[in-house]
Amino acid sequence: MTWASKSFVPEFKQCPPTAEQLDYIDLVNLDFSEYEDPTTRRHLVRSLLDGVTTHGFLTISNHGIPEELYSSQVDIAHALLTIPAEEKKPYEATPEQDARGQCAGFKPSGVLSSREGFHKTLDHYDIPAYNLANRVHPPLLQSQMDRVTELMRLMRHDVLRKLLVLVSMVLEVPEDRILSTHATTDTTEYLRYLLYSPRPTSCADNSNQYRDLYLGGHTDWGSFTLLFSQPVSALQIKTSSGEWKWVKYIPGALIVNVGEALELLTGGLFNASIHRVVKPPADQETTKRIGVVYFARPSNGQRLELIDSPMLRRLGIDKPIDEKIYTMSEYFYARKHGYKRLDFGRARPKLEACQARV
Repeated sequence: MTWASKSFVPEFKQCPPTAEQLDYIDLVNLDFSEYEDPTTRRHLVRSLLDGVTTHGFLTISNHGIPEELYSSQVDIAHALLTIPAEEKKPYEATPEQDARGQCAGFKPSGVLSSREGFHKTLDHYDIPAYNLANRVHPPLLQSQMDRVTELMRLMRHDVLRKLLVLVSMVLEVPEDRILSTHATTDTTEYLRYLLYSPRPTSCADNSNQYRDLYLGGHTDWGSFTLLFSQPVSALQIKTSSGEWKWVKYIPGALIVNVGEALELLTGGLFNASIHRVVKPPADQETTKRIGVVYFARPSNGQRLELIDSPMLRRLGIDKPIDEKIYTMSEYFYARKHGYKRLDFGRARPKLEACQARV
């Protein structure tokens, strides 16, 4: 497929992978070329269960996003996030929109600070999935919206759909039971372009505590987060033993992690792991890091209550973790305004129990 373009977007030359020997985490890979065949799809189900109960992260290869479309997103993200500040201003989300969780436009000026585990060298632009055709974007992005729209279509209606079908197979419920949790319209899903600029070697607000931390440890709030793998090593995952391990670059792959909403729906079986972004290794420290991320979420009105599942019942997961049952929109608002994540570790079954027949 080819895409018409009204303006030229220069290629962003990515740096080579780091030559440093890092302590990489071993993630399960889902090869989506196995999805269509019923026999090999069962292998994907077992792999998904292994990945979500061990680290809460996995990778996807052969995901169906064309190489040209994949690489163009990095070019678009870099071009968009490096336009002059005065051109960004009309497209910034207001602090009020940010407080309501309305993810649209550039990051509000001054909202993120190093004291919160962020840094002013981080910038991003959010594109909501809902009502996409009626939104106004900077001219550079507007000229590339055919590519952006196609990427979001593939993320939502192909990659995410396959993941949700696999979730239904893990839980041994009809696929419509899981697919129906994610509506096509009433959603707060969005695509985010990220730019981590190199940090100055000396800066007044760079305390020892935050000097090497680009984005503090956190979990995502939705169902799945789909991230383009890219060569600048900076993403780390906190293991069950408390160690921080690096995520290895896999050209053309997607990095996928579980969010809190899916953790709630599965009673803690699916693990929303803590992750962070740190300063890259020395041979990449002066390089820009581009992120392309799709945040998937249940529909706004979806109740985040335990799914009635034969698999969960066999594991003894038959009661909600918390008496308070939120809808997705209520949970998002609560987390945005200080509600603390529950301690799912106490409720999550032992990993050996997850070897039950799927």
